[in-house]
Amino acid sequence: MLSSLLPVQLTQLAGGRLHGELLPLDLGALQVLRLRFDRPLHGGGPKPNGRQLIALDLGADQAQAGIRSHGMELPATALFGLAAAGEIHLTTPERCSLALLSLDRQRFLQWAQELGGPGLEEPLAEGNWQAIDPLRFQRVRTCLRRIFRLAERHPSLMQDPATRQLLCGDLVPLLVEALAQRNGHSERLARPPARIELVKAAQAWMAEHPDEPIHLDGLCRQVAAGRRSLLQGFQEHLGMGPMAYLKLQRLHGVRRALLLADPQTTRISELAARWGFLNAGHFARDYRGLFGEHPRTSLRA
Repeated sequence: MLSSLLPVQLTQLAGGRLHGELLPLDLGALQVLRLRFDRPLHGGGPKPNGRQLIALDLGADQAQAGIRSHGMELPATALFGLAAAGEIHLTTPERCSLALLSLDRQRFLQWAQELGGPGLEEPLAEGNWQAIDPLRFQRVRTCLRRIFRLAERHPSLMQDPATRQLLCGDLVPLLVEALAQRNGHSERLARPPARIELVKAAQAWMAEHPDEPIHLDGLCRQVAAGRRSLLQGFQEHLGMGPMAYLKLQRLHGVRRALLLADPQTTRISELAARWGFLNAGHFARDYRGLFGEHPRTSLRA
């Protein structure tokens, strides 16, 4: 369901086997997804046309590092992903529990008008996140937790259209109220984080040239940046240097290819070499360090 809601590509930023969980719910006009994972992840990709996205941190622990959107650490009580235009650029902490909501944008704006929350179109169009009054944020989060708990304990109830309609009717007014009574400014009004555009440009080049050899100086030339600026930007926003991130991206590329490949005809060393990993021993070590399993295990999965 993640791919149906968002064409997003996830990159695991720390080594070790990823333990995660997806709980998708269809509430009729509203699709809801809970994501849980125990490794820091970076997600990027386009937003779906005509859909209103609303995301929030179900944990929202003020004592822990928060979610970063386009390089900016979000407030614990933020609703984010709101802007219709633009792209997704999200980095999560090590342990995270997210809720992602998706519904038809025009229908949501119509609901807002009917529920007494007019004027949402402009802030939703221009700002990618809004800081929400803590009490109203807590109401949204409590409602979502209750819905997910019901789905876990009584999954058969979620097949009932009347139940789904009731749950959707409980949640949407809380979202409208929270956004209508927001108490913070959006990403548009905040100062852009330093060097984030350099990081995005380098990530875009990596995605467009997955098998092209590159070194740090060459990457700097591609994005017209100095070594120091690019190194600092990646360290600030992704916690590692650009070449370390490039290796992670290409290891993920090999993994996706292995999971789709025919175990009877695929030679792992040849596939890895196409992604720039020419030393089979080093590749197997790095792959196992990131994903917690040998490449052969992924090929047979």
